[in-house]
Amino acid sequence: MTQYELRLKDKCPKKLGTAPTAKKIFNKINSYDDVILDFEGIEFMSRSFAQEYIFQRHYSKSEITETNMIASIKRLLEIVEEDFDQTCLKK
Repeated sequence: MTQYELRLKDKCPKKLGTAPTAKKIFNKINSYDDVILDFEGIEFMSRSFAQEYIFQRHYSKSEITETNMIASIKRLLEIVEEDFDQTCLKK
């Protein structure tokens, strides 16, 4: 099992704003089995980024653990994930 830790503030802006940024993150981490994504220093996440992030996380083969996420980002991801589950997975 390969493990990888990515400190987002070292590779991304403090404000995660675009879907392509989320795709780039997953392109980097998808070759690892176990991934820790450290959100320390990330101040903002757009809905566009969050939607792509949830989509990529759902289809990723990596086991992803998120750490140091501020409450507003955590809540946005929860909302987007609920929407994803309702619109994409239920028929």
